[in-house]
Amino acid sequence: FFPSARCTRISDTMSFASLRRLRPDEVPAVRRDPVEPKARAAAEPIVEAVRSEGEPALRRFAERFGELSPGDALVYRREVELKAAWESISQEERNCLARTAQRIRHFARSQRSSASEISVPIPGGEAGHTLAPVENAGCYAPGGRYPLPSTVLMTAVTARVAGCARVCVASPRPTAVTLAAAYIAEADQLIPVGGAQAIAALAYGAGPIGACDALVGPGNMYVTAAKSLVSGRVAIDMLAGPSECLVIADGSASPAVVAADLLAQAEHDPAALPALVCLTEEFAAAVDRELAAQLAVLPTREVAAEALQNGYTVVVASLDEAVAINDRLAVEHVELHVKESMALARRLKHYGGLFVGAGAAEVLGDYGAGPNHTLPTGGTARSFGGLSVFTFLRTRTWMRVDDAHAAGTMISDAKRLGEMEGLFGHAAAAAARLASAPNGTGSPSKRDVSTKRWDTTSDRLHFALPKKGRIAEKCLQFLKASGLEYDRPERVDVALVRNLPITLVFLPAADIAKYVGEGNVDLGITGEDIIAEAGVSVEREMALGFGSCRLSLLVPTQHASARASDYAGCRIVTSFPEVTRAFFAPLDAAAGCATSIKFVSGSVEAACKLGLADAVVDLVETGTTMRAAGLCELETLLETQACLISNPHSPHRELIAKIKARIQGHLDSTKYRLVQYNASRAILPQCVRITPGKKSPSILPLEDPEYVAVSVMVPNKELAERVDELIAIGATDVMVFQIQNYR
Repeated sequence: FFPSARCTRISDTMSFASLRRLRPDEVPAVRRDPVEPKARAAAEPIVEAVRSEGEPALRRFAERFGELSPGDALVYRREVELKAAWESISQEERNCLARTAQRIRHFARSQRSSASEISVPIPGGEAGHTLAPVENAGCYAPGGRYPLPSTVLMTAVTARVAGCARVCVASPRPTAVTLAAAYIAEADQLIPVGGAQAIAALAYGAGPIGACDALVGPGNMYVTAAKSLVSGRVAIDMLAGPSECLVIADGSASPAVVAADLLAQAEHDPAALPALVCLTEEFAAAVDRELAAQLAVLPTREVAAEALQNGYTVVVASLDEAVAINDRLAVEHVELHVKESMALARRLKHYGGLFVGAGAAEVLGDYGAGPNHTLPTGGTARSFGGLSVFTFLRTRTWMRVDDAHAAGTMISDAKRLGEMEGLFGHAAAAAARLASAPNGTGSPSKRDVSTKRWDTTSDRLHFALPKKGRIAEKCLQFLKASGLEYDRPERVDVALVRNLPITLVFLPAADIAKYVGEGNVDLGITGEDIIAEAGVSVEREMALGFGSCRLSLLVPTQHASARASDYAGCRIVTSFPEVTRAFFAPLDAAAGCATSIKFVSGSVEAACKLGLADAVVDLVETGTTMRAAGLCELETLLETQACLISNPHSPHRELIAKIKARIQGHLDSTKYRLVQYNASRAILPQCVRITPGKKSPSILPLEDPEYVAVSVMVPNKELAERVDELIAIGATDVMVFQIQNYR
């Protein structure tokens, strides 16, 4: 990856002239082998010795390399040594570590929440996957030229958020700050050993050190070589090499800031690569001058000057060339110091971490803005991502088949494939399932392999409900009020109703309208906004009166006086691109332009502040999120609420009518309360005038012939006043009951 060219030296001192210039076609494009042969040769006997001998070999190598003295503790415990180190550092240092850990933790938790488990129907049953963390995580943090407590935080905090039960950190010659970082990161223990011997101990176990299931973190060439040797036994994050940073800059950039960022990269390691791609030689020369001036006063200038020999500058004719160079290199860090930084960011394909705009310094990524700083190097960003919670998660698939008759075609296919491959034991195992089918034939039912249905019984109505989101909980209340009895096992998205021929299918709300419209399901509950976006033909059975909000055009508050037509031809971000296109179509036609409409699945309101959009189209309920994002409503595209919809061609119209009636009864019941009271016959006419009911009250005689019991439905909005009036005229024992259903 490094070019053979070196930066020019003025003398044998640390003085600096300029980064070597390369033409775009001279920039190397080959990947670097992350494992050097000499490092592998040195690491292999160390790894093997620790694997076979355990603790004695680990101590032997640690003492040889000056990491331990005879009799030193091999493990630092969380509640003893790590806690003592935490208490020994200054309050300012503790606050800094705690804040940084929290930012990393917050980002990792958001990553974790983005991963979900799934279940999907298959013929005769269902299949899915679950997500689970590895139990034991090993985290390596370098401790050579510079102690790196930031790497302890990046690795151990992420492992904890992923859910690992045990987290062990290894770092040679740890300082008090490194030990304190392990404490606040919630590591269980720290091993004060480094190099290949530490990697082997984490992978295979050694004395009090338990074997790990995943091993992460950067290190020197011997650490990388050792990770390559144990990678068949444990999961690893990557094989990292020397650090890299590519800065892409235009005329809007500050040469001083660019130079500072290049030097920050250069001081990492003599083998680090700082590189610049810019548009003019004048800017390149200005950066060189800043490099020379800043290098002269940099305390780490000896290391930085050596690393600058690996660096280079490429002057390109356009940012198109810069994009091509970036994607050919696929470096660890990419900084964009250009005027339209977000627009350029969207064009880049290959990088480990991207730092958009001059304010997003790569050092902020190094020191805990949130995203992980353990990133792929040497061009491997084309193939790998950086360290994240996903590094510690395992995807485990499962399936069940309960109905061999319904699965007949699938089983027959499995039997046939076994015969085609010559694996007759496989074929026999499949055939055993065919024999267990009701007819022994395994012939599929007429709906067995249909792509238009969710199970294999033609007499069941399929009812789709949102699996999560703003209306999901309310839908479950409707099911209960409608008397539908069902069992839904955890993580399963299909459930059979016991007391009616209905299959419940739990889907993303955004998919329900499409599934109903295409006939995949018969009935569904979703929002009017989703129906409009899907663009399918469905029967709107009834509005359900909840989930009400507006789909609106939102603009920055400083443009509150603008008109919707002013945004024709602008950039619009939304989760509802079809509805938005329909809204802007006449505006575009009138203005003779084309509005750019981009889809995003969430956090739409942030698009304007991030420079991704001029305006957004999003749902507004209370307006709190909108106002927090500095936006206001310019125009409403549509009003929406939850709606019961059906496929107009469903064969289950009678059952749909029954469900509709039950839901309507529940809706009506929520508008009334049942009031029961006792009254004398003398005041009964007044009572009836106060509470006339839907038709008339129910009146029952009491044991005392002068008194009666009255039951009557009273609208919620009149309830308090009517009860007061009843008591005022002498009614007694007034009780108010909630109505579960009313028809």
